[in-house]
Amino acid sequence: MVRVAGELDLLEYPRLRDTLLKCAVEQPPAVLVVVDELIATTPSLLSVFAQAWNRLSDWPNVPVFLVATGEPMRRVLREASVARFVPAFESLADAANAVATEPRRRYTKIGFRRLPDTARLARDFTRQVCLQWLPKAPITPDALLVVNELVDNVLVHTDSEPTLRLELRANHFSIAVSDSSSTPARLREGIDGANGGLGLRLVAQLTKTWGSTPALSGGKVVWGVLVTNPRTRVFQPFSVS
Repeated sequence: MVRVAGELDLLEYPRLRDTLLKCAVEQPPAVLVVVDELIATTPSLLSVFAQAWNRLSDWPNVPVFLVATGEPMRRVLREASVARFVPAFESLADAANAVATEPRRRYTKIGFRRLPDTARLARDFTRQVCLQWLPKAPITPDALLVVNELVDNVLVHTDSEPTLRLELRANHFSIAVSDSSSTPARLREGIDGANGGLGLRLVAQLTKTWGSTPALSGGKVVWGVLVTNPRTRVFQPFSVS
């Protein structure tokens, strides 16, 4: 639950948006935002909630619910068209009841130490999860490649110990690897395979969407989302065992 108070202006807009995104990184059932004490200098700035909702729709797909106990604030939200995208409730109890009706997810989380075989251990864990959750889905090779690249990225470019989270919702299988470095993961242009740099390119090609999101702890989460029932496969890259 997040309580937002004070004046929302152009300077505070990105800070509020990024704070909401960081709150969702730990993948709670929902982010409840109490807005009774929020004052928007311009009603259009309330679109910050719709923007956060849109950014979270691919990953981690955590719903954002607004709580406005007073009719004046609810009216402002309606006039700003925020309620078309982000549900607004009259009480925390009503918002909590809505959270309880959200579709259930399957997820698992595991941390790894920095060892020579850390990437292999992460692949083995992912293979077991795929066999249990998706025995007939053809995504296991892609999932292993994405996990391998994201874990290896942590080991090569940070001093962190990676934490892997796998989640299944509807027809999407998400892979998220967190570390303690605040440096965002980025695709590097013009790098050939001999010099490295292909890891995130491979992740971008295999996944429906991917990204690097800062965490409230000061670190980040690099994630990718696979479709569990793709109609077509563009290519079948090499396998990792």
